Amino acid sequence: MFGRKGGEKRLYRREWTESSNPLVAEARAQTLAIQRLLVWLRLGYAVLAIAVLLGYWGFTDGPLPAGIVGVVLGIASLLVVIVLRTGIGNGRKNVNAMLEELQGSASPQASPSQDTA
Repeated sequence: MFGRKGGEKRLYRREWTESSNPLVAEARAQTLAIQRLLVWLRLGYAVLAIAVLLGYWGFTDGPLPAGIVGVVLGIASLLVVIVLRTGIGNGRKNVNAMLEELQGSASPQASPSQDTA
């Protein structure tokens, strides 16, 4: 019922991270790291939303310490989200630069010829 269709082989990490080109392996490792950071980013957004709700509740109807905890938690989670967004953006730029370098080395482009007429 939950098996793979057509006898498809499982994709083990070792099989696809080992490559003759170390740049490929590094790009794949950084892509996995970016995916892990995206999970933490979603968690940071969730904590930020909970902090906003806790702060709103604490300052309107609930106890004042709940509002203070909500604000402090919101500021901390906002800083975490900013750091994660920056890291993910820089990581994506780095992976894209590696992939462009790989594409450039795989199919070298012809340089324009200089004709002296």
